Amino acid sequence: MLAEDRRRKITELLDESGSVRVREISRLFEVTEETTRRDLEQLERDGYLTRTHGGAIKNSLDQQEVAFHIRNMRNHEEKRAIGQKALDYIEDGEVIALDASTTALQLARVLKEGTKKDIVVITHALKVVMTLADNAMITVISTGGILDHRTMSFVGPLAENALANYNIKKAFISCKGLTVEDGITESTDVQARIKEHLIKGAKEVFMLADHDKFGKAALATVSSVNMINKIITDNGTTEEELNRFLSVGIEVIIA
Repeated sequence: MLAEDRRRKITELLDESGSVRVREISRLFEVTEETTRRDLEQLERDGYLTRTHGGAIKNSLDQQEVAFHIRNMRNHEEKRAIGQKALDYIEDGEVIALDASTTALQLARVLKEGTKKDIVVITHALKVVMTLADNAMITVISTGGILDHRTMSFVGPLAENALANYNIKKAFISCKGLTVEDGITESTDVQARIKEHLIKGAKEVFMLADHDKFGKAALATVSSVNMINKIITDNGTTEEELNRFLSVGIEVIIA
């Protein structure tokens, strides 16, 4: 098993139980304890966990940004399915916006390989720019701004002002937390402001949210949920959660 695959599995185990033991992980993956410690050291540097004597515990994700490639590991299959479903709502010739979420990146990947023509993509996400760069049928507009290395995205006044200059047909965004009461929330003010501008500038807003996003409120408020037109989620989201959004008039789509 490759190191990236082991580390993704470790993050899944941490999501389930909150902690892992070196000895148990070593036996599970049939690798040495030294290899397991190196995996945990890397995940700690990435901000996902804190090592303890003989193991590690999961860090709280609500109040911090997790390094991009670690976020991309979490619920990977669900995010890919959501991205694939979101592609159905993009028409030839449209101007769309993608945020710097790992779910929007999945949409960018399927958009790159698809047959949509004359699409304009406005984004503050460096990974989205890189993903779409070699597709001649897609025009990519980057906001510029200050590069946030942990999220691989441009933030700050330059990025915010750039978003105000474009007529966006559809915005595809995600979040750290989503509840009817607290609205759309993010873990930092700078990311919240960017997403607020994306929402305000779009005629239609699609929330791409895997099941982990529901029922949680992060540090910074982006907007109320009445700014969302459609939610695309996976089949792991409970019916109770979905009914809360249906009751306030938001269309829910299951990937």
